[in-house]
Amino acid sequence: MSASPGSPALWPDLFGNDDPVEIEIGCGDGAFLAAAAARRPRVNFLGLETQRPRVRRAEERLATAGGRVRVLRADATCVVTALVAPASVHAYHVYFPDPWPKHRHAKRRLFTPRLITAMARTLVPGGRLLVATDIHGYGWLMRGRILDSGAFVEIPVDTDHGGLTTAFARKYRARGRLVYSAAFRTRSL
Repeated sequence: MSASPGSPALWPDLFGNDDPVEIEIGCGDGAFLAAAAARRPRVNFLGLETQRPRVRRAEERLATAGGRVRVLRADATCVVTALVAPASVHAYHVYFPDPWPKHRHAKRRLFTPRLITAMARTLVPGGRLLVATDIHGYGWLMRGRILDSGAFVEIPVDTDHGGLTTAFARKYRARGRLVYSAAFRTRSL
């Protein structure tokens, strides 16, 4: 039997098990997913990416990761709002999203109230949202929008925060640039 969009059976059908699921939005070449899957073999990972060449590179990198990692070329807002079942994801990872700094491009930014609400709805109770950027202003904008939603509380950033180990983070730190990271949990009801 095939799972329908929003069905709780989507994850077992996709991964073949009932283990926790974490989603990386904007998975790029799959470096974070590969490292996370190797460190945590009892977690399923889904990477969402819109650019075809990046999806291809991620799939090549992840070919040896087994059934624990999948990559989907799709718009994250569409997937999270329409396909992901409520309270079915343990964590979202969003590292170095495009800040779209020009005012006329601001509507393209990832962190919209619609996506934040959908992430909160699809996270398990106590589920985490981890973000990182190298753009100070965008870091504050993301943080503000997430907290303004009322669905999340900020938590301390752990040393295992995935945004601190990505290729972007290493590149920016080597150049002396700061990386702004934050972590949130869904608010208890």
